[in-house]
Amino acid sequence: MASSSNVNGNLVDELEEAFQSCIHALTKEESATGIDKDEIKLEVDQTTLKFIDLARQMEAFFLQKRFLLSALKPDLLLKEENFDLRQEIARKDELIRKHYEKIESWKNLLSDQQNYNKPMQAHPVPPEMRSMAGGAPGPGGMMPGGMGMPMQVPSPTVAQWNQSSDLLEDYLCPRVTPGSAGC
Repeated sequence: MASSSNVNGNLVDELEEAFQSCIHALTKEESATGIDKDEIKLEVDQTTLKFIDLARQMEAFFLQKRFLLSALKPDLLLKEENFDLRQEIARKDELIRKHYEKIESWKNLLSDQQNYNKPMQAHPVPPEMRSMAGGAPGPGGMMPGGMGMPMQVPSPTVAQWNQSSDLLEDYLCPRVTPGSAGC
């Protein structure tokens, strides 16, 4: 009986020859060879079946070698499995990291959107300023603001803005009543 390397070499050579004959049969033109379609189809089927059979033999050979290797040296199989698992863990860690980055960017986008959509909040007026809003002179006969500086007027509140915008809207476009034309 021949050695395993000799069988493997012959099997590889046979597989390569079967592949080349299969390609040759598939690329053959019927007009150039004078052979009809049925003969070409039969040749393609035969070469394809031979190629598939040799590929299965090659697969069986490698599976047999793999089985022998795992039986004789199980530590190699464990090392390979460990290596595969570490690669899978690294790949999944990278995927998780990318997901966390996306989550963080979406959080930032949402917080920016929420900050943008918040209504403008007015600055509350301290009680001392409310009493000075009338313009009465303060201590020493000075106007509020002191040292000749202009008096600072508090910002209007959101309610004041809404009221003024409603008045402006009513002035520019009166409310529609039955029988009247709107804006």
